[in-house]
Amino acid sequence: MDSEKVADFPFCSERCRLLDLGNWASEKYVISQPAFDESEFEGIDASESPAEGQGRKQ
Repeated sequence: MDSEKVADFPFCSERCRLLDLGNWASEKYVISQPAFDESEFEGIDASESPAEGQGRKQ
């Protein structure tokens, strides 16, 4: 299958795509593990934008 040729890629049809979306929306699917290691973000000020934190001297 090719996304340039098949509008519903990676699904076989619009029906399959909508069924999958519905399963995520109804929380039938869940991500079993965190997508990232939360310890990487310890000590970062949540109110600071990513651009503000770059180039800061310590």
